[in-house]
Amino acid sequence: MTGSDKDIPGAESGKSSIWGGRFSSGPSQLMQEINASIGYDKRLYQQDIAGSRAHASMLAACGIISEADRDAIHGGLQSIAEEIGSGTFTFSAALEDIHMNIESRL
Repeated sequence: MTGSDKDIPGAESGKSSIWGGRFSSGPSQLMQEINASIGYDKRLYQQDIAGSRAHASMLAACGIISEADRDAIHGGLQSIAEEIGSGTFTFSAALEDIHMNIESRL
């Protein structure tokens, strides 16, 4: 496990993994450690949230989602940004990266 991941829930166990549901056993501990980048990329939360906001806006502009849905997504992303900024957001190494942590919370 990387030094940055040691305090993140799920880093040692791979619990709640988002991949490989059809397999009878999970990935090896080594693969879990290699794949989990959240210890490093959690600092990119503002950029990830900006990208998700832009994507929701594009979907609304194309008529794929409603403006109300876009606004709800934007509100949820704002709440998540505040949680991360205040240190109350719980990251999971099992979700591997910042995008999946944010998406899972949303």
